[in-house]
Amino acid sequence: MSQAKPRKRDTYHVGNLAPQLLAAARQLLVEVGPSKLSLRAVSERVGVSSTAAYHHYANRSELLGELAAQGFRELGAALSRRAASASAAQKMRDGVLAYFAFARANPALYQLMFGPELTPEDLIPALLHARTEAFGELHRIIAEVLAKPVDSTEVRSAALASWSYTHGLAALVIHGVLPLPTGASDERFVEKALQGLSRLLDAGLRDVAAG
Repeated sequence: MSQAKPRKRDTYHVGNLAPQLLAAARQLLVEVGPSKLSLRAVSERVGVSSTAAYHHYANRSELLGELAAQGFRELGAALSRRAASASAAQKMRDGVLAYFAFARANPALYQLMFGPELTPEDLIPALLHARTEAFGELHRIIAEVLAKPVDSTEVRSAALASWSYTHGLAALVIHGVLPLPTGASDERFVEKALQGLSRLLDAGLRDVAAG
């Protein structure tokens, strides 16, 4: 008598189920969006019971929080990859480009990270930590650009302005409000945007000095 093949749900290893669920959630996020993402759907995608999934994620909000935390960790890692010998201008350009490229490569995840699906009550510790670390990496870039202590007032205000600008630029593009010119690379688009911002700030400073 031949031995029956085990069902898919019986073949997973408990120790690696959590990352499998998270990977499936990320795939479904791209396919159906956050509003239709559920633990049941993720469980079915992996081939396990909902009960098994609930052993790792207490509810849908926790799953989304872990997914967003993964995104912030990847964003922080992208921002950290910069040459120590680069000029201040190059570090600023590379930081903006790394952020922009991450958002463009992961639009569904990026929108979850900053979108309304996660309320303040849903911000699990892992998400708060990952978000703080990503913003901390931006602080370190700005500190190097300004040659100021990372905890200085100048760095904090400049980092906030930089994140707001870069986030806005990325959001406008991935939502289709600001389409990239035909044939334009991310690198060239970011360069032109930064040049425009620089001209605007220079004009404003001249007006302040003249007044």
